[in-house]
Amino acid sequence: MLLRMRAVGLCGSDLHTWRGHHPFRKPPVVLGHEGAGEVVASRDPAFGVGDRVAVLPALSCWECGQCEAGRPHLCRRKQVPGGGWPGMLSEYFAAPGRVLVPLADGIGYDEGALIEPLAVAWHCTTGAVTAGDSVAVLGGGPIGSLVAAVSRIRGASTVLVSDVKAYNREFLCQQGVPHVVDPAVDDLLAAGAELTGDGFDVVVVASGHPTCLAEAMALARPRGRVVLLPMFAGPLSVDLNPAVLKEITLQGSTIYTPADFGQAARLVNERILDVRPYLTATFPLAETPDVLTSMDAGVDHLKLQIDPTR
Repeated sequence: MLLRMRAVGLCGSDLHTWRGHHPFRKPPVVLGHEGAGEVVASRDPAFGVGDRVAVLPALSCWECGQCEAGRPHLCRRKQVPGGGWPGMLSEYFAAPGRVLVPLADGIGYDEGALIEPLAVAWHCTTGAVTAGDSVAVLGGGPIGSLVAAVSRIRGASTVLVSDVKAYNREFLCQQGVPHVVDPAVDDLLAAGAELTGDGFDVVVVASGHPTCLAEAMALARPRGRVVLLPMFAGPLSVDLNPAVLKEITLQGSTIYTPADFGQAARLVNERILDVRPYLTATFPLAETPDVLTSMDAGVDHLKLQIDPTR
């Protein structure tokens, strides 16, 4: 399949690669793994020229034990954009039909490109967040804010998000998140105790700050669950005694399964979650270096996208 790319999101991993710090994406490499586009050439009868699609950016082998067990996202031989597969930050992008998901009528390419980060949020809450749970999210950037939204969709009774950036906190409040905390000013543990009594059922770490793991274990209730999302910049030194004394489960979460991606697509296609407010701005392909420079400088934003047709 050949796609004309119409929307490609930039995320923290793209910035890490641009800086030269990513663990496996090494320059020279084409970035971009959050994308949607238009089919311009097809050998798959399921798709025709002009079809509008989002791309699941992982090519698993479908032959190993992990793939056979329904965990293709853990396939050791999988290829991802920038890691064995060219990225989507280009005018055209080639992909097999099995990783394409149709966009519903009326759903924009910008919304389609947001299916990928939403799938990350859906996957990390699958099996972790259930109806009635209390949930704390440490980090209110693009992924953390989507985790909060998905937790509410899953029926969480209480959702708290902490973030040091005023821009992110204001956005979360606009999206109706009931409890938003500035951990640099407010007592995060006291706020959590006031809301829950003995702690949160689930704490999702969506920030790579080195103190977040200790904070997450302090916020979790006995027999609670801590879900780790970010790639940390280096090894962490943390007191694990709270995990032992409270029998906390520490769970990592990496990308998503095809089923997760399909569920995220359903949320977007049916506007169960309107992702349009999460997009801050869109830029032409030629301005990508300037956009990465602004991201590196810490300019306020939630999600920035590139439109290669502009």
